[in-house]
Amino acid sequence: MALDVSAFERLKAVAGERKGEGLARFAEEHDGGPQGLLDEVFANMAEVFRPDKAKGQQADFQYCIRSGEDEYHYFISVDDGQCRTGRGTVESPRVTMRVKLPDFVRLVTGKLNSMQAFLTGKVKISGDTFYATKFEAWFERP
Repeated sequence: MALDVSAFERLKAVAGERKGEGLARFAEEHDGGPQGLLDEVFANMAEVFRPDKAKGQQADFQYCIRSGEDEYHYFISVDDGQCRTGRGTVESPRVTMRVKLPDFVRLVTGKLNSMQAFLTGKVKISGDTFYATKFEAWFERP
């Protein structure tokens, strides 16, 4: 799947204009609902992966993303310059992130600073929190 930059730009615009409920409503209206939106975001994560930044690294990252009463599980696996993403869980993630869907969208579009989100409790990280700080540099924002 090739990166759809126009879709990212639309998502970025929505993240900048809408807060909480508006972003949740946008996700509900997306083709496939919140899971369809997350499928698209995670598929594109593999497309914007920067293998040169993750050379020699190996880690599984688990995401638990809440939208209303539903929780969606996704993973990103990095192994020596290779990146895989998908739905579901991994057995022993190095980092687990718990976040609400609107905050996740703002994070991936650069509308919310990851350190600020962590310090204010919008993002909860368990596992190797220091390693989580390196992870963001492994992906390019279009």
